[in-house]
Amino acid sequence: MTAAARLRAEIDAVLADWAYYLDHGQLDELAELFTEDALFVSGGLEFRGRVKIKNRYLERTVVRSTRHTYSGLRVSASEGVQETVPATATATATAGDGTPRPVRVRAWSTWVNYAANAAPPVEDVGVYVVADFDDVLTWCADERWRISERRIIPVFRDLARAPITG
Repeated sequence: MTAAARLRAEIDAVLADWAYYLDHGQLDELAELFTEDALFVSGGLEFRGRVKIKNRYLERTVVRSTRHTYSGLRVSASEGVQETVPATATATATAGDGTPRPVRVRAWSTWVNYAANAAPPVEDVGVYVVADFDDVLTWCADERWRISERRIIPVFRDLARAPITG
């Protein structure tokens, strides 16, 4: 496997874990996918840090069923990392197995979120949002990729399927 293919597979695994943990209510595991000081921006809302990101989902007042899918993953170790990431972001780190990795990467993907404010099984399934995700992931000291910045940019949205919060 080439280094680029390995990197893409590792980033894909983090994104797939995020979707699984969110869709199955495993919020502690979901929060661990982020760096301690991660920035999460969704529409006009901004959250900084694992605790605030996790609390975003705990604020919902009704049972919610979701399934997230994505495609079009593009990963770059050197292009367009946002200003909030230091200029050293393209430096490399070496994993315990000797494999060099960039310290930070940028990942772009398109997501579809099927959602209902009801417990499964839900008879009326529909798309809540189609959105572009602009992520920055950081290779951490424990040799795991974590999301250090996530920006969700809605493209299509059905507000009738929005989460209900308190």
